Amino acid sequence: MPLHFYSFGRIIGRALEEMGYEVTEANDEYPQNPFGRIIAKLDLPVARWWTRRIFRERFLQQKRWDLVLIVKGRGIGPELVTDMKDCATRVVGYHFDALTYDRSCQRWGSSVDRVTTFDFRDAREMGWPVVELFSAQAPITPPPPLRYRISAIQRNHSDRLAFLDRVMTTLGTDDSFVFLYEKGIISLSMNALRNPRLYWKWRKHISFKALTYAEYVDALSSSDFTLDYAHPMQTGSTMRSFEALALGVKLITNNPHTVESPHFDDRNCVGFALDGDPAELLAKVDALRGHRPGTFQRSPAMFLAEVIGDSGASEPTATGG
Repeated sequence: MPLHFYSFGRIIGRALEEMGYEVTEANDEYPQNPFGRIIAKLDLPVARWWTRRIFRERFLQQKRWDLVLIVKGRGIGPELVTDMKDCATRVVGYHFDALTYDRSCQRWGSSVDRVTTFDFRDAREMGWPVVELFSAQAPITPPPPLRYRISAIQRNHSDRLAFLDRVMTTLGTDDSFVFLYEKGIISLSMNALRNPRLYWKWRKHISFKALTYAEYVDALSSSDFTLDYAHPMQTGSTMRSFEALALGVKLITNNPHTVESPHFDDRNCVGFALDGDPAELLAKVDALRGHRPGTFQRSPAMFLAEVIGDSGASEPTATGG
């Protein structure tokens, strides 16, 4: 899996250990540095050759595995999957991106024993099962008092800033928490050039330093609503959605497919497109203002049981609200 992707690798590794596995983590593309990410992003054959060579040397030579779990697998090709199957009882894959944005899983998906995706559209087109993402954050009991009418805690990319501005202009910024994280100077430059007026307007809320997870949970759990902006090329529900679900926080999302999930409906989710009607957004938010929906933690263990294909996974407890 991409080990540089926030704390995703740590969470998955810990959950596998709790399921009884001894875990060895490997990156999904090599070399494990910015150069490796660039050649894999460009989908160059040398990326798959390099990744296969490293895997054969470090992880596959004279070793035997009960399970190989591939998450995203951008640097992996079908040849490497064949190598894995030669020394593993089972090889399964999961894609938390959309094929329109990253097609790597389509390249090796037919070679593994089981492949699943978070993306509803890809699931329909490819015939793959949908496995939704998860929250590592359990519900907080009792829930903290509401300090913010709305929170927007986002890494800045694509049209997220435009979506934030449109929602906040409609609902107002009183009692709000806005935090925009910029990954670096290059992303700052690109985002500022994309929309200089909005960048200047929201400049005081932009930071090169990300919130700690504790700060993030504190702000999110104290919010009546939170913004969720999915990349337009993705139709799967984001991890933000499930973190909000676990904390009893309502979503305002641009993703119309979120309601395809059995966990979201008009009691905890407000759909609003970037070009949507502000009056309709205001009416939906006013109807739900102050109502705390039930909490439900879709845990990493539940997620992994579905990815691996363990039908005996136990269901976490939902609480009514």
